[in-house]
Formats: sequence, structure tokens, C-alpha cells
Amino acid sequence: MVKLIVFDLDGTLIDSRLDLAGAVNHMRGTMGLEPLTADRVISFVGNGVPNLVRRAIADAEVDFDEALRRMKKYYSCHLMDSTSLYPGVKAGLKELGAQGIKLAVVTNKPTGAATVILEKLGVAGFLADIIGGDSDYPLKPEPDALNALRAKYRLPAESCWMFGDHYTDLEAGRRAGFRRALAKYGFGEARGEKPDFEVDSFSEFVMAIKGF
Repeated sequence: MVKLIVFDLDGTLIDSRLDLAGAVNHMRGTMGLEPLTADRVISFVGNGVPNLVRRAIADAEVDFDEALRRMKKYYSCHLMDSTSLYPGVKAGLKELGAQGIKLAVVTNKPTGAATVILEKLGVAGFLADIIGGDSDYPLKPEPDALNALRAKYRLPAESCWMFGDHYTDLEAGRRAGFRRALAKYGFGEARGEKPDFEVDSFSEFVMAIKGF
């Protein structure tokens, strides 16, 4: 029986591609660099903001700390310009929570930004925990945050799921002993990880979970 589901954020619950690309390209523009395509920027997402920025300026000789500061400052003011929930997320979270399943988010995005987005999109209330990349736990694919949630709720690993769109989510789930599902509709990549199942929509995930 499913007792806990841990969700990734970007590419799983929310489509944040345009805002992330916009923040990176604003930073690049203020540092005299040409913009990158949105697809190029999104290929850098998944391992935390510092790694996103590091990859986004790999073609130039600019100060990393300054680039990171500028990107974070701009993004903090433009979290919700285009970001939205994927179809079915709000109804799906409500349905899963009504079944008594604990729901949490573990993201490599900073906790504050993640919380603001989830609150403004009206789904923070469905989540028992929101753990970001600036928490006391190392970034995914390290499993520490997942292990902490399992321990907090005193659950066996086999009753816990990790749902995300990127190999960092799947690897963290595997290392924590969780069952895993891949959001194929997101913008990550599995990189050889083998989830228990893959879905093309959030609603499909909810339907699949109800079968376990």
C-alpha cells in the first residue's frame, strides 16, 4: 500500500521552463553574453541552481559568483511570469491526499522559491513537506532527504514512491529503496535509470498509483 509519495518540482509538478530560461538569459545579457535557446538552458536543469549557472556560462570567461547572484536575484522576482502547474496536478494531489497518502516535495530548487511557487499555484496545502536544495540535506541524486522523510513517518521503503522527470530523482529513489515513476512529460532524462513505470501525464500517474 502506498503511504508516502515524494515529488520532484520542476518538470513534474510545474512547467517552469520559460521562467528559468528567462532568468539565465537575463543574467547572460547583463554580462555581455548572447542568449541561449530555451531548450539549451533546460538541458542544464536538474542539479541545482549553481550547476545551472555554471553550465550556462561555460562558454564565457565571467565571474561565476556574480553570474549566480544576478541569476538568483532576477529569478526571485520572476518566479511566476510563465510558470504553471501541469494539467491534472491540483486535482491529482487532492485525490491522493484524500486517500491518506503523505505527499511531499524534494527539489534541488531553493526552498523559499519552491514554497512561494507552490503557494501561489494553490497546492502547498496538499503537501506535508517541502524540502529544497538549500536544506540540510545534499542535493538529489543523494537520497538523504528521502530517507529523512521515510524515517519521519516511520514507513517501510516499499510503501514509498519517488515521482520525477530526471535521473537525479530516479537515482535518489533507487538509493533510498523507494519505488519510482518517471514523468515523461517533463524536461529531464532518465539516463539509464529503470523506473517501476513511466507516465505521459500527472493524471496517468494518479491512476497508476491507485492500482498499488
